[in-house]
Amino acid sequence: MLKLINLLVSLRRLPPLSELTGEQERLLFELKMLYDRKGSLTVADVYDLAKGKSAATSYRNLVALKEKGLLDVQVDNDDRRKRRVNFTSTAHDLFSAIG
Repeated sequence: MLKLINLLVSLRRLPPLSELTGEQERLLFELKMLYDRKGSLTVADVYDLAKGKSAATSYRNLVALKEKGLLDVQVDNDDRRKRRVNFTSTAHDLFSAIG
């Protein structure tokens, strides 16, 4: 168990995790869990995960994850009012490293 904790602490000190705030990290991993259940994500899902935070705060965290190269946000081709959220290859690499 101690080896696992040491591994996780070491990973957290490396980019991109070292560049995230606690809120951004929480959002990233909650989005990953939601994606694993649903198979897709929207900006509305980000707002739903806010847990008492304002929409503006949620959106800032989403933008921060996008700017740090972990998420990509695109207009839905079927419904131009929706925005799809996708993980970048950097995020997929991070998830693979963590297991």
